Amino acid sequence: MYVLCNTIACVITTLVCLSFVECRMKYQVCVVDGRGSFRKAAKYCPILDGPDSKVECIIGLDRLDCLRRISKGKADFSVFTPEDLVTASTLQVEVLVTNEMRYTNDAFEYEVVAVIDDEARIKTRYDLRDKRLCHPGYGYEADWTQILANYLEVSIVPQSCNPLLSLTENRISSSSKYFKSACKAGPWVNDPVLDNELKRKYPNLCGLCNSPTVCSTDDKYWGRRGPLLCLTDGVGDITWARLDDVRSHFGLIPGSAVTTTDGYSYLCQDGTTIPLNSTTQPCVWVVKPWPVVASKRTSAQEIQEFISSLSHSDNNSWQSALLNLIETYHLTIKSVQPIEAIESYLSRATGFLSANSFPGCHPPRTVRICTTTNLENAKCSWLREVSTVYGIEPDIDCLKADNKTHCMQGIAANLFDVVIVPADMVNQAKTSYQLKTLFYETVLNEEEKYVTVGVVRANSGITSFEDLQSKRACFPKYDGVAWNSVVHTLNSKKLIKICPFIEGMSEFFSDSCVPNFPTNVSSSLKALCKPGIYDDEYGAMRCLTHGNGDVAFVSKHTYSTFFKDIKEKGDLRIDAKDYKILCDNSDESCHLSWAPPGQAMIRLNSSSLWIKDTLDVFLQMDNLFGKNFKSLTTPFTLFGLFDGKPNVLFHDITNKLRDIPKLKNTDTMKKEYDDMLDKFGECVSGGSTPLTVTNNVYIFFIICVLLFKF
Repeated sequence: MYVLCNTIACVITTLVCLSFVECRMKYQVCVVDGRGSFRKAAKYCPILDGPDSKVECIIGLDRLDCLRRISKGKADFSVFTPEDLVTASTLQVEVLVTNEMRYTNDAFEYEVVAVIDDEARIKTRYDLRDKRLCHPGYGYEADWTQILANYLEVSIVPQSCNPLLSLTENRISSSSKYFKSACKAGPWVNDPVLDNELKRKYPNLCGLCNSPTVCSTDDKYWGRRGPLLCLTDGVGDITWARLDDVRSHFGLIPGSAVTTTDGYSYLCQDGTTIPLNSTTQPCVWVVKPWPVVASKRTSAQEIQEFISSLSHSDNNSWQSALLNLIETYHLTIKSVQPIEAIESYLSRATGFLSANSFPGCHPPRTVRICTTTNLENAKCSWLREVSTVYGIEPDIDCLKADNKTHCMQGIAANLFDVVIVPADMVNQAKTSYQLKTLFYETVLNEEEKYVTVGVVRANSGITSFEDLQSKRACFPKYDGVAWNSVVHTLNSKKLIKICPFIEGMSEFFSDSCVPNFPTNVSSSLKALCKPGIYDDEYGAMRCLTHGNGDVAFVSKHTYSTFFKDIKEKGDLRIDAKDYKILCDNSDESCHLSWAPPGQAMIRLNSSSLWIKDTLDVFLQMDNLFGKNFKSLTTPFTLFGLFDGKPNVLFHDITNKLRDIPKLKNTDTMKKEYDDMLDKFGECVSGGSTPLTVTNNVYIFFIICVLLFKF
């Protein structure tokens, strides 16, 4: 009877609590940690764990991860940029905008205007041909996206689609032909070599810069203030700048230094001009909305009222802690009335949506990325949309295949363009499908590289590769990094006595395990294999530690983690001190090869133009969404967890994408795997050279002919 009454009491209490906000569970705010002093979660989230707090932290990987969490009901609200909202709208993720996070009373974060020197005799936008342009330049995309930076030129300059030029060069070429000269300092593309090449080809677009031959972010006329100095120094005819910077530069706001406004006007899109000193409102080309709080539809009204009630009145309170988490500066929080869907909210921002919807070239140029899982394809789709919002071109498309092999087949058949493969599949991509590398996933230190080593028992007496003759070997897979590195090493030491390599390896080792060995080849190299047990890296180590092999060829990372994992699982029979890395007496480096964790493969016959276009797409993604992102918080995580899962599309440990395998040019580590594959050499049986064998046969043949003749 007591239990029944207690249950009824709980039900009644729950029903009562559902009627009052005070009894509800805590709101969940999705927090993205920023850079440096903006890494706030560790400091402020614990304060929200207090009993009086009405909110708790959910740590998001990035802002779009928070967006997905809200859409799935795993968080209640978060702060987003207008670019995030465009991405959400495109992907049809439903959230509602409840509050604007302002730091001034202006309606928008900033507005962009065109200011002209009246002496240039510019009356309409059509008079800009052959004029001198002062442009903010490139290199601070976190605040000034490519979309906004290029809006003026895309609006007025006829855009060419020369098939012999990349999309980026087409845009640059169009502006170069349209304007007499300009200062567009900073990186035009992310590849420094290509950047210098383009600046040499179109020098007039750096001609107005203070240092035209350098044309860098150090230039006097680069940045927010730069183009205004360019204009008022008499260097240019028109500038493209933020309205607040214009007002500050020309002394149109209290407290700013006074610069004469006489002789300068706003250029309007409707074919008119307005004097800078006019009391008329300036004409704005495009605006950037404020960051906003957005929530799921079912709790939008509650969230709006809750956010509006917050204040810093008590710096030690949970309310103040929450504000410190969600704001960049001390803000004015303004309720959006009425609460709006993304599309209607953004439609009130002059030019913002149209800036994100300019048509490209026809037919469109698209980079088709091959994915192999639903999760990879989902990440690729989000990457596609966020890249578009930040002005990355050409567009990418995401196409799914069953596995990496099908991707490589599809690239060879021109169904896909790019696939990212692990180091173990690189040789297969090159030899079986005639693919080549577009870029490498480079890593920060040696421990993160795929460094191939031979592991033996410490008391085995094996001290050199010569000692491995007739020993049992354990490999992760056939034709992978370890296999090819061992073949190359044995061949270079002239230890392979029979050709081809498969037969030479079978002759050199006794019964062994090489998973995925060709089924049509009879060999002792398959004798020790136990499918599902001795496969892959850990399988090779199990093969060795189970006593079925004398040497295992694996990555150095696997060697260092295997024994730790075994110990954690309670297998105390296997001890790391009983094993060692084979360090050949003639080789002090002790490794057979090294490779980055993965690389992107493309068709061997890809044109240099297509390669430039495509490589720049990935370098731009890396610049904006990689480990060294420029914004305070990242909109998207290129290298890291996606929806809680590791190594999706890219490896998490990747630090930077490069067209060489080394992260730094100062990296002097020897035996790079790709270089090894390129210099693999022919199978040389018995230590003689193919040339000697061929010549001896040829000489023998000539002697026989002569003897027969006479």
